[in-house]
This record gives sequence, C-alpha cells and structure tokens, in this order.
Amino acid sequence: MVRKKTLSPSGAKGDDGEYHNAHVNLHEDELSVAGLDIGDEVFVRVREDKIIIQRADQDDVEHDF
Repeated sequence: MVRKKTLSPSGAKGDDGEYHNAHVNLHEDELSVAGLDIGDEVFVRVREDKIIIQRADQDDVEHDF
C-alpha cells in the first residue's frame, strides 16, 4: 500500500517563528496492514532518506533497513 502524505506542522512555533515539529496522519486501514492499532507504542527510526516505524513491543528491534 502506498499513499502520498504531507508532513503537517505541529506544536507551537519556536522563538524564530517557525515550526520545529511535524506529524503525519495514518488511517486505521494503513495501521491494520502494518499490524498496528491506534494507541500502540512504536519505535521511530530516522535514516538518511527514510523514516521507519516499528512496533515497540517486539523483542528484537530491527536495525538494518
């Protein structure tokens, strides 16, 4: 499943008047495909050109993507 998303500004603006946080909305059908539910805890990993979200209750955290 692939859907184009927009990173939306989030939180308060900093002293410089700019946002420093963003969020992306995931629909429950997207979460279902990933085996996740709304409210689940996840690990978020950032690489050069990727953001990876992985279930936080796994015994083994995948590092090589």
